[in-house]
Amino acid sequence: MVMTFYQRLVRHGWRSARTYALCNVINLWLRARNRWHWRHRVECPCCGWRGHDFLPVDCGKFMVLHGECPHCRGHERHRMLTLYLQRRDRDLIEGRRVVLHCAPERYVRDLLLRNPNLFIIGMDFEMYMAKRFPPPAIVADIQRLGIADNSIDLIFCLHVFEHVPDDRKGLAELARVLKPGGVAYVMVPFILELNATVEYGRPDPFMFDHLRAYSPKDFEPRLAPFSYEKITRHDFLTPEEIKRYRIPEKEVLFRCVKRPVG
Repeated sequence: MVMTFYQRLVRHGWRSARTYALCNVINLWLRARNRWHWRHRVECPCCGWRGHDFLPVDCGKFMVLHGECPHCRGHERHRMLTLYLQRRDRDLIEGRRVVLHCAPERYVRDLLLRNPNLFIIGMDFEMYMAKRFPPPAIVADIQRLGIADNSIDLIFCLHVFEHVPDDRKGLAELARVLKPGGVAYVMVPFILELNATVEYGRPDPFMFDHLRAYSPKDFEPRLAPFSYEKITRHDFLTPEEIKRYRIPEKEVLFRCVKRPVG
């Protein structure tokens, strides 16, 4: 820990080193509280874990509190999507469908694997990432998917487009491969304080190699290829549930439907 703190200080400055140190201190304190504190204040719907609180996430220049489940390592977006699917769209993941899972995350895949009738295709831009997931898995650029038109029933694409050079082209590709009436679940990381999306021009190593910082005020025009529903935490969770599952305001789920032809 001391060496990493020094490396962060030398390479990236005091702010990054301070974030690293503070995040580690809070992590140690919360791990002790989660182990010994009898009162369960939070719950992870992805794995069923209950405890005192979720762990903070080190984002380089800042940290996200109440972010990561210490058991399954799921984040706020995974908890929100899981709760929404279980409560509002269970029929969609219980039928016989072809699913494209972009940059597959275990927390979402585990939920989908409960239905043996789903044919799940994992897709990632990097070969080493695609190999981590059960077949079938393909290596592809979301801006140029090698998938036939109108061939996918259901798409999951969580926190992917902040890594894509042309996010509008990527969204158009998802619409192309989706069957008419098919559904794509899309989430991106929002920074609520931004009035407009900021383009970095190159990957930012302290934002998990993001190419841009999304503002919630100008994202929705990018979803023009679809009909879509904007889903916030208040649309399906009570105030008590929001607190128990630690779903922050910045988490927004877009349920995108491909318009029927004609």
